Amino acid sequence: MPQTPACTAVLDAGGYSRSLFQSGEDDRGGLYYHDNSLLSGSLEALIQHLVPSIDYYPDRTYIFTFLLSSRLFMHPYELMAKVCHLCFEQQRRSEPGLEKSWIRKIAPKVLQLLTEWTETFPYDFRDERMMRNLKELAQRIASGDE
Repeated sequence: MPQTPACTAVLDAGGYSRSLFQSGEDDRGGLYYHDNSLLSGSLEALIQHLVPSIDYYPDRTYIFTFLLSSRLFMHPYELMAKVCHLCFEQQRRSEPGLEKSWIRKIAPKVLQLLTEWTETFPYDFRDERMMRNLKELAQRIASGDE
């Protein structure tokens, strides 16, 4: 996580130093970085950054921080619905005929994300809407396993 710079670093001889907080936008759409640290992004971009893909898995600190802070903006069951939707969209975009292969590659990463979520915030899963989404995602993952 980026840390707030000391007051002396924020102020230069003329007052506030604007260059300290300038950031570059990532090519993933809407994520802003400074010195390779994620500073901000739209809610949708941050959710997409949470969802693993075949060649990407989010950092554990990001997972914890996002799951903790996201509840300020949405209910956990809404977040789970969005995560499920993004996983299903990735599956839909996979090459026809290779769905089972895609599921076998992505399943361990999705299961790892769900494991971290259930172990860190178990009370999120007391909601029936949350469990419905979890069961649907688990059934999709299990369909690729023989």
